[in-house]
Amino acid sequence: MSNKTLQVRLIVLTLFVVGLGAVLYKIFVLGFPLLPEKRQTVWAVEGHVSLQAQGGPLSVSLNMPDDSEYLQVMEISSTGDRGLRFAVDKEGPGRRATWQGEVEKGPVDIFLQGRVVRRDKGGGPGRQQRQEEPQLALEEAQQAAATALAKQVADRAGSWAKTQEMLRLFNSPNQPEAQLLLRQAGKLGGKMRLISAVLTQAGVKVARVKGLRLEKNSRNKKLQSFLEIEDDGRWLLVNPRTGKIEPGQDLLLWQEGSESVLEVVGGKESRLRLATLASQMMAGKSALAAARKAHHPLVDFSIYSLPLADQNTFKLLLLIPLGALVVVILRNLVGISTSGTFMPILIALVFLQTKIVTGMALFLVVVSVGLVLRSYLSHLNLLLVPRISAVLVFVIIIYVAISVVSNKLGFAAGLQVTFFPMIIISWTIERMCVLWEEEGGRDVLIQGSGSLLAASLIYLVMSNHYVSQLVYVFPELLLVVLAIIIMIGSYTGYRLSELRRFEPLVRP
Repeated sequence: MSNKTLQVRLIVLTLFVVGLGAVLYKIFVLGFPLLPEKRQTVWAVEGHVSLQAQGGPLSVSLNMPDDSEYLQVMEISSTGDRGLRFAVDKEGPGRRATWQGEVEKGPVDIFLQGRVVRRDKGGGPGRQQRQEEPQLALEEAQQAAATALAKQVADRAGSWAKTQEMLRLFNSPNQPEAQLLLRQAGKLGGKMRLISAVLTQAGVKVARVKGLRLEKNSRNKKLQSFLEIEDDGRWLLVNPRTGKIEPGQDLLLWQEGSESVLEVVGGKESRLRLATLASQMMAGKSALAAARKAHHPLVDFSIYSLPLADQNTFKLLLLIPLGALVVVILRNLVGISTSGTFMPILIALVFLQTKIVTGMALFLVVVSVGLVLRSYLSHLNLLLVPRISAVLVFVIIIYVAISVVSNKLGFAAGLQVTFFPMIIISWTIERMCVLWEEEGGRDVLIQGSGSLLAASLIYLVMSNHYVSQLVYVFPELLLVVLAIIIMIGSYTGYRLSELRRFEPLVRP
């Protein structure tokens, strides 16, 4: 194996690994869909804080929902009454939204909106740590009751069984130790705080959370309390009212441990109401928004960071390498002759604007008339540059004539002739005429037909919605296209069109 062959193979392997690796990473880690039409459910979540301002400085602090293993919060925004200043005090778990300002006495309504999407297959990192419950300051009788309850569940195997039994004891009206503690629940932080403290004393790792069930359409919802327990290395979500394990796929975590949900300074009669509304959106759009929120380099340093107008331009430019791949395959593997390498690609781009039938008819008319006029110029023995310039003038005159005639006849399709690049058409006419003089009309027909065939195939590839969306979402595929082109460039075997020609050489 020569040194150059080894270099080619290493380059091709590197391009394949980097290109396909980036695509697979975006699919399985960032959640980008492989199918462009894939949709997913997105919930619009709104928190409505209503209160009575007392006049003067007002400060409102609301705990914000957190990301989980299954759900991700995006696009947080706010509308506040009377020009309150909105801010998010920090990023990550436990972040809070604050509104501050000077307001007059009277009612105030504040709205916090966000969009929540489901992570693909629960692929999120989840919460790495849970808030540890601080020990309760219990009196002697209360501590004795808590110790007795902990001993009653100590013989249960596993945290889940202990939690079930503890919830049964606290929900039973005939359990004196539990009733003793519940009578002081208001002073000790509430029933959930008591249950978690006793479970911790019984050796169960437990955390208290509050969350919102995401429903298709709901109003005036309140946060629900749950227990999270660790059992055999996994965290289970337990409903304290039913004593059953709850699925966490649709639960939006809003509060953990002793965090306060809502704090108001300068107002009274505050109230938090929640609403949800489900809708469908493109999965690629939600995955892109999630990656932007995480400031992922594959998104921050890509065409997605460009303005929308520029993105639309690159969406078309990204298809050109696919057209080049089609030309390479037809010329180097199949053996079809074309008039130049890039002319079929440019004609295919015109077909995208004019549609293939109209574009092909206009191309044949322009080139045919141009060849006739160019053949006349050959008798004048003009120099190269003046001759090509004259052909360019002829092409523009042909464009004008076709447009005017088609407009008079009521055919709007003729006006689309201006989509053809004049310089490329002029040079194509010049090359075909020279080829006619040197090789004959047969070679001109072969190259012209090959160019139209290549342009038609490129048009079919570029106009395919799935292909265009796939390259736009995964521009890393261009590295794979480049690897294939380099592989074909190092191919020195027979072309398909040459198999019959050289078939006698391989006969025994």
